[in-house]
Amino acid sequence: MYTTQFHADDLSWQASGIEGVHYKVLDGNPVEGASVVVYRFDPGSAVQNHLHTEADEVAYVLDGEFIENGRRYGPGAVFAAPAGTAHGPHATDTGCTVMFMLSRTLDFVAV
Repeated sequence: MYTTQFHADDLSWQASGIEGVHYKVLDGNPVEGASVVVYRFDPGSAVQNHLHTEADEVAYVLDGEFIENGRRYGPGAVFAAPAGTAHGPHATDTGCTVMFMLSRTLDFVAV
């Protein structure tokens, strides 16, 4: 039996500190360890090239158009980056929602 059950719509979007990018934590705690986080990218928003020193990251595009390193992807696209792997920039012209699974504490190191 699942120990936690809720609807994601019941969670509020939180500001990420990057203009036009908001998130909801679905599971875990990105400050303390592994987590599953949904990010909403508003049209025209972007996240610069970066890496995570501790966390392996898997990203899954839920809706919209996600631009990774200049290439456009739609729903169903999956990306994986082991800790220490530079990735991005992430951007969108239309807006998109992407689920990120992180194996450890989230840090953000611009490259």
